[in-house]
Amino acid sequence: MRVYYSPNGEVSLGPAALTIGAFDGMHLGHQRLVARTRQLAREQNLRAVAVTFWPHPLAVIQPETAPSLLSTLDERLATLAAPGQLDATVVIPFTPELAAEGAEAFLDRISTFCAPRVLVEGPDFALGHQRQGDLAFLRAEGARRGFAVESLEVTEDGQRISSSRIREALRAGQVETATRLLGRPYMLSGEVVLGDQRGRQLGFPTANLRSDARITLPANGVYAVRARLPGETTATHAGVCNIGVRPTFGGEPKLLVEAHLLDMNIDLYGLTIGVEFVARLRDERRFAGVAELTAQIAADAQQARERLARAQTRGEDEDRRDP
Repeated sequence: MRVYYSPNGEVSLGPAALTIGAFDGMHLGHQRLVARTRQLAREQNLRAVAVTFWPHPLAVIQPETAPSLLSTLDERLATLAAPGQLDATVVIPFTPELAAEGAEAFLDRISTFCAPRVLVEGPDFALGHQRQGDLAFLRAEGARRGFAVESLEVTEDGQRISSSRIREALRAGQVETATRLLGRPYMLSGEVVLGDQRGRQLGFPTANLRSDARITLPANGVYAVRARLPGETTATHAGVCNIGVRPTFGGEPKLLVEAHLLDMNIDLYGLTIGVEFVARLRDERRFAGVAELTAQIAADAQQARERLARAQTRGEDEDRRDP
């Protein structure tokens, strides 16, 4: 898959099946839109193209209410680049000027780098200033410009899958719900930075993660996780992660994300790792002293092993059932 940044006529992708959106988190709903776009492109001999934006549109239009994100731009593009999905992704910088652009002008912009033949979107999709380009507008405009519009909705338990629903689940600590809606465990990536070595002194060295401040953190608490180290494509290293302020030691001024990798003791400082959240183990709480805390961390580690083993078995069973 080729990625083009605001091409403005610099490239010509030709006749295309398009899907347009922020695609934050690339959840199951987004994946279904991409899959249908790819299917229509193959059937009609078109290019399969996604158009996305950076930063998130609400960060420009209403920065005071802009949501935290589920993925960085690089993570989003990596998911879109899965083999066999798309021929190209176009990244358009979202600016105040673009926010003021009408729907017809935005469609003119699209036509500078491709010739849309079909547009695949969710039922509440709209583009252009004040969302004037809703599906009814796009169908009418498509009849004039020569493209069809197809609307898809993906639900789970009768509710629409959305990025906001996943953020709510994460903020409630419901990482297994987030996994169902994403189609994969939620991953937090960041650089491992030097901490105060307190975990090492307790016998449980931790990697202190400095993640992008715009990215959604799960609720404070302790989680069973898997880690992906540099150079690896999947998260396979079992671990336990604490998100919180360490109340036993008087509290910290800001949230810390600390991951202890089970059966590993390697220097990760300065490296960027990913942590997948598999299951929530407990709330963060204050302990009476170091001995009580150390005993609880050991119990957390054992529980994490058990939860990860069960999750692995479930995953293998589902893979065997998959046709």
